[in-house]
Amino acid sequence: MPTLPALDIKTNINHSPHIVILGAGASKAAFLKGDANGKAVPVMCELIEYLNLGPLLKSHNLYCGDADFESLYDDLVSSGKYPESANEIEARVQEYFSQLCPPDRATIYDYLVLSLREKDLIASFSWDPFLALAWQRNSRAVKLPKMVHLHGNVEIAVCLECRVKDFKGKICKKCRKLLIPTPLLYPVKQKNYSAHPFIEAEWNELRFFLKHTYFLTIFGYAAPETDVEARKLLLNAWKDNPTFELAQIEIIDIKPEEKLTRKWKEFFCRDHYGIFKSIWSSYLFRYPRRSCEAFAMATLQQSPWRVNPFPKTTNLRKLQEWARLLWFEENDGKLSGKPFDYL
Repeated sequence: MPTLPALDIKTNINHSPHIVILGAGASKAAFLKGDANGKAVPVMCELIEYLNLGPLLKSHNLYCGDADFESLYDDLVSSGKYPESANEIEARVQEYFSQLCPPDRATIYDYLVLSLREKDLIASFSWDPFLALAWQRNSRAVKLPKMVHLHGNVEIAVCLECRVKDFKGKICKKCRKLLIPTPLLYPVKQKNYSAHPFIEAEWNELRFFLKHTYFLTIFGYAAPETDVEARKLLLNAWKDNPTFELAQIEIIDIKPEEKLTRKWKEFFCRDHYGIFKSIWSSYLFRYPRRSCEAFAMATLQQSPWRVNPFPKTTNLRKLQEWARLLWFEENDGKLSGKPFDYL
């Protein structure tokens, strides 16, 4: 028998988490015309072009025009012949993504962090700073979800000795030393997520959440064939979830639905999934901060809640004020499905 989610029918609060897994495609969707300064936000297959890595890779007979960036980097490092070139590539990646900057207006990442609560988790494969910066500028408005960065991030820094994680430029709260940047690049064909203490800790937290989550959203993550280990870890933890047969999964991606169904079918339980081309169609944005409750009420209690979508606005303050109204109801300790009726 499947295990029910942690739904308290007296308060209508579902304590089971919602997890969002982000790939580079999420940032591409959020910034199709580039960042605040028009700087392109590349996905993995565009890195060689935008970082002008072709000449460097060709000098080592590694680039043939259509190869995958991660595979090429893996070949370069695994050969052990060109450590200076490997360091140069990592420096270029670090520099490019560190320069990306979100606009002052509300973006998809602001909506995303505001759509979840403290019990929830966002796990990102992206190196860009958009998620971390959105979290920082919304953190005073409402309580926000936890974050993990599965491949490191230009905005996140650590103290390995004290096992402290914070934003770049911060001081370790224990030893008072300046935090150091997280690693971004490492070979993928023999990827070992326990080789670096920071990466290991991030994956351990995600695995813990996956075993307890009730709703899983995958946004813009392609699960590349070069990253077999990541897919394996995700799938094993998800299948170990005792609520798996009742839980829901959403895929947000612009690829054809048939292709996405084949790619992710191992993660699906019967028809407990949805595939959407836009994040605006997801439970996250149709029932912000209430996704797990709304799904449980519709499927377990046979008492669907009415849709309460985010207002579409570019004004960040107005968006935060709207989210605070939901937060006020959360602080009352009981959710109604009609969060604005009591105001």
